[in-house]
Amino acid sequence: MAIEDRIVARSSRWWAVFHFSLTRWIFPASLVADPIGVSTNIIRRWYVPWERTDEHLPLSHVAEVTHTRGFFWDAISVESSGGLNPLRVGGLPKGQARYFVEHVRERLNQTPPPAR
Repeated sequence: MAIEDRIVARSSRWWAVFHFSLTRWIFPASLVADPIGVSTNIIRRWYVPWERTDEHLPLSHVAEVTHTRGFFWDAISVESSGGLNPLRVGGLPKGQARYFVEHVRERLNQTPPPAR
């Protein structure tokens, strides 16, 4: 797998400053897409960084990629075909979010639909 195959979107440190989130400023939340699927890496508390939430959703289970546009920052939500617990990261810079959504949707359109 080449480095170009990975798409990464990280929450903005400026977003963290304006939302008074020391944890997000030290450890920005990230959303990663590769040929296998979409993953998140979120650290909830700055004082215990080894306790983090890593979630993964295979591309075959991705139902929808929602891009919520804000005035300064955007949010992305990746929903599974089962409908439970979407992967969501907010506070993303607009350019990163747009690039991420475009490329994930492009990969989804290349993947054959699941058999019923």
